[in-house]
Amino acid sequence: MINMEHKIAVKDYEYECGEGCCSESGKEWYVDGEFVHRSPCEDNGWMAVLKKLGIKAKLVGLDEQGEEAWEL
Repeated sequence: MINMEHKIAVKDYEYECGEGCCSESGKEWYVDGEFVHRSPCEDNGWMAVLKKLGIKAKLVGLDEQGEEAWEL
């Protein structure tokens, strides 16, 4: 097994449209200096990082009873 170290960087962003009626803020994700994802959803950012690293994964959200309620 090859043990490689990767650098994962996260940068906040804010966007406002020209008319000022809409805005968005979130995070930009980078792996080893390469942009991989931009979104207000941190879960999607982590999934994009894992995909870039070649790791197949599912993120599962659990409800109050511990049952799977959603997945990415």
